[in-house]
Amino acid sequence: MAALLFIASSTVVAQQSDFQIQQDFRAEYSELTDRVNSAATSEELAEIEADIDALEADYSEYSNIINAAIYPDTFSERIANLRDRYASSETSLAAIDQLNEQISELQDELDEYRSRLASMDEEIADLNEQIDRASDNERRQAALIRQYRQNIEQRDAFVSDMLENLMMRYQDLDSATRDEIADASERMSDDPIELLRTIIAEYTNFADRDSGLEAPDYVRMRAQHGYFYEVWDRIGERLSETFAPDNPVETRQEINDMLSAWQASIDNKLWNALTTAFNQNGIELAPFTDASTFYDALYQYVESNYEASLESNRDEDYERFRTFRNYWNETVKAQWGELLISGEILSTSEIAEIDLMLSDWGDASQPTSNLMFILFLVSLAVIIGLIVLLVTKK
Repeated sequence: MAALLFIASSTVVAQQSDFQIQQDFRAEYSELTDRVNSAATSEELAEIEADIDALEADYSEYSNIINAAIYPDTFSERIANLRDRYASSETSLAAIDQLNEQISELQDELDEYRSRLASMDEEIADLNEQIDRASDNERRQAALIRQYRQNIEQRDAFVSDMLENLMMRYQDLDSATRDEIADASERMSDDPIELLRTIIAEYTNFADRDSGLEAPDYVRMRAQHGYFYEVWDRIGERLSETFAPDNPVETRQEINDMLSAWQASIDNKLWNALTTAFNQNGIELAPFTDASTFYDALYQYVESNYEASLESNRDEDYERFRTFRNYWNETVKAQWGELLISGEILSTSEIAEIDLMLSDWGDASQPTSNLMFILFLVSLAVIIGLIVLLVTKK
């Protein structure tokens, strides 16, 4: 009886020991799985790798006991699965670390952009105030206006570089990366769309100001608006989906409305400034209020003067041709040409059509030589004189 009791008790103890091993393995495996899945940093994950190695080392000698408890899985499969989870988490965390670094770099860039823009805005606002105060001193005011233009050009160049950077970064962004950045961007205090809102609003204010600017300044503004619109058209959808995922359509429409308001502010000054510029150079165009009517006014001016030259061919016609030709070639095309095209004020084909009509006008307005007519009159006078002389002698 004693022997039987001993054997029975030994069997129970052994069974309890095997069960405890199985329970302990399940508990430790489950804990490690949870830790792998919930690891938020690479440092946390690095600590888990050593614990996986320890789990395998501690329970490998009991693999048969564990296999019996987790059938159809095996001890080796569970360890391999744990390592796969670890590798997957490691890859994900590496991507997150890289994304966080990108977000941090983007935030630093945006902070730098905003700081630089704020500095430029202060300089431009200060110059604008000085221009107002110097209204009684024409020479000083002219110098301030020149500096004001230079500062605006520098700001335009800076904004263009920023837009180029945004376009390179986001125009080929895939949807998965956009989603990742959208999730991470919630931690940002600023984003590219908000910066664009600020820039457009400030450009609109610049266009509304009366700071002694002239036609080429507003032509340049129109060109800057054209480039801005082109960039937004190419990356606006991606930016909206990335940094305004809750309302991308409304965000795009808001920026489009701001761009339209900016163009309207420019156009309020542009067409009057162009009319004044042409008038000051002796060219009176028909009234125009947009790009289409501006082209019509230019073409009609050249065409009507061409037809007038065909009929009269006076010196005044040729002088009017020379005045328009010089201003058109030396100022409008040479200095404003690229800006007119990029600002969608005139197209390349429209400029070419005016050039063709101008060439015809030049041919028609060339003064006809009077030398032959004068020689004819002299010859006629000589003949008449000889006849009179002969008659008188006879």
